[in-house]
Amino acid sequence: MRSIPIALCLLAMPVHSETFIDAGISATEVTSRFAGGAETVDRSESGAHLGVGFRRELQRGDVGVRLELDNVGSDLLLAVRALDYRRHLSERLALMGFIGAARFDLATPAYGFYLGGGVQFKSLLRDWDLGIDLRFAERVARDNLLPSDPQGPSPDNFHDVATLSVYFSRGF
Repeated sequence: MRSIPIALCLLAMPVHSETFIDAGISATEVTSRFAGGAETVDRSESGAHLGVGFRRELQRGDVGVRLELDNVGSDLLLAVRALDYRRHLSERLALMGFIGAARFDLATPAYGFYLGGGVQFKSLLRDWDLGIDLRFAERVARDNLLPSDPQGPSPDNFHDVATLSVYFSRGF
């Protein structure tokens, strides 16, 4: 009976996996709603985009995880793609979708959901892919803990972060 799992492992097909890095630029729009809901502030920023991840090959795509860093003015958006899926449409084109969590580094940290999708042009340059993503950090909440924070009926400030990023990705 113990030989069945060993036999299944020996019969399993080898699976390709890779580690990759991303480097590029991002344009970000932040919409902030402060305690009480009366005051809304919008701002647009652009900055650097960096990422590192790991993915494992599936039959017609791959699945993985990715850590991303985006410079949003003087603030840092740190995000984790907990489920990062890439569907290969052809040898040179793929669609991507993901869901995860984000941390927006403001006066005190804000946390929220992270999701989005994009397109990737594979092997655009030798060993380099070009990715274009539209990403959203939704209802990123920051507690009103500082004396300078707006006071109101809600103990939180909420921020919606929409980002368009263009980056090169290289696998190892």
